[in-house]
Amino acid sequence: MLRVLFNNESEKEIKLPSSKSVTHRIVILASLNKGKTTIYNPLISEDTKITIEALKSFGAEIEVLSDKIVVSKPIGKVHNQEIFLGNSGSSARFLIPLASFLDKSITFSGSEELQKRPFSELITILENHGISIKSNNKTLPITIYPSLFQNSDEIQIAKIPSSQIVTGLLFATLLQNSNSKIAFLDEIPSFPYLKMTIKMMKNLAINLDFEENRISIPKQNINFNWNYTIENDLSAASYWVAFALINQTKVTFRNCLLPSLQGDEKIFEIAEKIGGKVIVKKDSVEISGKIEKGLDFDCENIPDIVPTLAVLGMFAPEKFVLRNVSRLKYKESDRISAIIENIILLGGKAEYLDENLIIFPQKNYFGNKIKTFKDHRIAMAFAIAGTKIPNVVIENPEVVEKSYPNFWLDFSNWEKVE
Repeated sequence: MLRVLFNNESEKEIKLPSSKSVTHRIVILASLNKGKTTIYNPLISEDTKITIEALKSFGAEIEVLSDKIVVSKPIGKVHNQEIFLGNSGSSARFLIPLASFLDKSITFSGSEELQKRPFSELITILENHGISIKSNNKTLPITIYPSLFQNSDEIQIAKIPSSQIVTGLLFATLLQNSNSKIAFLDEIPSFPYLKMTIKMMKNLAINLDFEENRISIPKQNINFNWNYTIENDLSAASYWVAFALINQTKVTFRNCLLPSLQGDEKIFEIAEKIGGKVIVKKDSVEISGKIEKGLDFDCENIPDIVPTLAVLGMFAPEKFVLRNVSRLKYKESDRISAIIENIILLGGKAEYLDENLIIFPQKNYFGNKIKTFKDHRIAMAFAIAGTKIPNVVIENPEVVEKSYPNFWLDFSNWEKVE
């Protein structure tokens, strides 16, 4: 455990980690490419290591160097049939659809927390299209056997918990020996993340056509030499935006470029809505000011920054209404319950009503031990709360390794406790 110390910094400069979302996607796309891919500025974290090691087990040749990743051979011939996914839901949803295109069966397992997360929708879609799967009640562990998609001329998607399912299927269609289509029968959650995937693929000269509710993917030979530089992580930026506004401190993000592939760039728009000042420069972004207003915002497409917004709401002059957050129940933890429980532990007030999370600011808070539920975003968001509330202690601080290994180094104001 560690105790958060009061902030005494009038200005802070942050070099953000590289984007976890982009790193996952480009490493997988590189492992479907027959040519050589050099990836600059990758994020090497707990989750991305899981994806990289799984792709190596699938037969990809991947070299992780100090400043880059080089992928020189695609997946195909299995080296290891047992894949442990830890608590990485992203890795699971991206990799499971690819496994059927390999030369041997693959068994996926994961942590107890991952096994509680919903995979039935993905498994049902795969089974409906001819993929041979052995599972226990359509959750992990599962075994995927070599098989090709059947009826891939149109894979229909409805009522899914995550856009990552569509991204995983989209990756898999690139291995098909026929044209494919993915059709959306209703709204896709966290849609900006799917748009990120599509934009990346188009930037890499992969042929696909995206309409309002359909993606068409022609049969093609992915054989390019790619050089790709990963942008910095704007989910991680959200913590320091909150830090700046809660403490009325100026924070400068170096090597941060806007606009971004990432939907979480919305954090800067939200900051301005509630009173912050954002200055976008050629190679940096500055945030300063204070929280002057409440917030009423639809968060369906920005689930990863909801814990940060909830903490911001604790210090606002008016309530925060964070709308359409129901899918946060199925993240690394039940984030709705985790947020509410920890706000109450600090003397605050919050409630969940009609799929909306409402934060009621209080005049006085007190320190307590934050329950992270092994969730990196809960740990980091409530660490920021501790810069204004004395004696906040974070349990399992190492959970930040999942997405932001250097968080505590950047944070600096903390001490270890028993």
